[in-house]
Amino acid sequence: MGVGSVELVILGVAQDGGVPQAGCSCHRCVAALADPSLRRHPVACGVRGVDGSLHLIEASRALPDHLAIWSSALGMDAGIRPDTVCLTHAHLGHIDGLGQFGTEAMGVGGVPLFASSSVIGAIERRGLATPFECRAVEPGVEFRPSEGCGFEYALVPVPHRDDETDTHAVVIRGPDASVLFLPDHDDWSQTLEMHEADGIREWLSRLGVGIALLDGTFWDASELPGREISQIPHPMITVTLERLGERRQGDPEILFVHMNHSNPALDEASEEADRVEALGWSVAEQSSVLRL
Repeated sequence: MGVGSVELVILGVAQDGGVPQAGCSCHRCVAALADPSLRRHPVACGVRGVDGSLHLIEASRALPDHLAIWSSALGMDAGIRPDTVCLTHAHLGHIDGLGQFGTEAMGVGGVPLFASSSVIGAIERRGLATPFECRAVEPGVEFRPSEGCGFEYALVPVPHRDDETDTHAVVIRGPDASVLFLPDHDDWSQTLEMHEADGIREWLSRLGVGIALLDGTFWDASELPGREISQIPHPMITVTLERLGERRQGDPEILFVHMNHSNPALDEASEEADRVEALGWSVAEQSSVLRL
């Protein structure tokens, strides 16, 4: 690995609240408070272009940790700064690090930020756009975040509690492989209907991706006793596995991301993680490097 290739680093695998999550006394959060190696940061990706340029997807409050993971995974010096930012939507854990680009932290300006027009409108209303040169992107239109980076992005619309802004997945298309980054959507029926696809395989094949980072927020509906899980819509991993079954020859690699602190599949030794692996799929690991 090194400059001259396109590399994507998985910087975080957790849902917006991370692990540990504020105000939680579950065994997983208590263990993560005691042992930093068990901590999982909110979901984000970092892409290094063929020219060494650095492109961040999602801007979480865990930004310092994300940048440290990114630099370590690719053997770069500490203190790296992203050249561009791309956002999928404007829910808390995907944008609450934007302020760290401003005067109180990095103090940068004019950083290109790519998102839908509604997401840009939301961050402008919240006063978070000052460090950025915001560039609205139309869905389905491939673009390079910087000249010479050697890869393209494309936004793919998906349904997801679009109360303030719309939501998109991102396709990252490199010279040798393409990745779908889909951390959030409401359910497979709506997403597949939106794209007129009969199934997950057909949709991923149409997108032309060999790797898919899919929404794995919850394992099943029993995870949050006392809360109405239908008010937090995400496809359960169990539902995704039922739709997919075992991995077949020619299938893309699928890794689950955006996992809530309650999700038992976060534990590598759990029965749930074993079930995912037994079917030929994976739970994403923080600091993993995908060469594109």
